[in-house]
Amino acid sequence: MTGRDILFFKTFLLTQKSSILNKTHEFKTDQLGLQEVTGDDAEMASRDLSMNVSLHLHERDRSALLQIDRALGKIEGGTYGQCELCSEHIEIKRLKARPFALLCIDCMEEQEQPRPLPH
Repeated sequence: MTGRDILFFKTFLLTQKSSILNKTHEFKTDQLGLQEVTGDDAEMASRDLSMNVSLHLHERDRSALLQIDRALGKIEGGTYGQCELCSEHIEIKRLKARPFALLCIDCMEEQEQPRPLPH
């Protein structure tokens, strides 16, 4: 992987992180606003559903933030793009599709293979 590739991924990851952090701020603001809303049962149910969806999306963003921070740490440590199982380089094409990939395709497929049950 070239220095240019590393710079591309670092910039991409930092942009994604910034976007998620901005959404997190908006989420907190929205949650405060939703707590103040009162109304009939239908409005309250709608608000609760909206809050549940927002919480789910917020949790997914929180997970992505952890993955982004881990990838940025790997960039700083010089191990970004290296498979955590076999230490081979992860293809650029895979990293462009999934910038926080920890495993190369071969190791990922091996991990996903169903294991036979012991008798």
